Amino acid sequence: MKRSSAMAAALGVVLLAVGLGIADEKTATITGEVVDSSCYIKMGAKGADHAKCAADCGKAGVPLALLTDDGTLVWVASTKDMESANAMLQPYVAKKVTLEGQWFERSGTKLFAVSKVTPAASR
Repeated sequence: MKRSSAMAAALGVVLLAVGLGIADEKTATITGEVVDSSCYIKMGAKGADHAKCAADCGKAGVPLALLTDDGTLVWVASTKDMESANAMLQPYVAKKVTLEGQWFERSGTKLFAVSKVTPAASR
């Protein structure tokens, strides 16, 4: 009986972890341009011509995000507190970077928790 109770408890922990959207422990990397989510979603604004506006929006609290080469907008958070990653991304607005971190997902929505930001290698 103790063994089946322990197995049931272990299964419960695993199901709870999956239900809470706990990330896989593997580190992932993604590369793209840092954009301000509002102007990108509303107007498709990106690139050097939009850098000042994006920087100002990021400083004002608009979530910064990563636009990958295939056009996917990736929502990001800080792994430190799962809150805004703006402080980490602010120096790289309108520039291409590589983010290191972990993916989280719930109900079809994905979030990349950033632990490290580096300028992307030039081609």
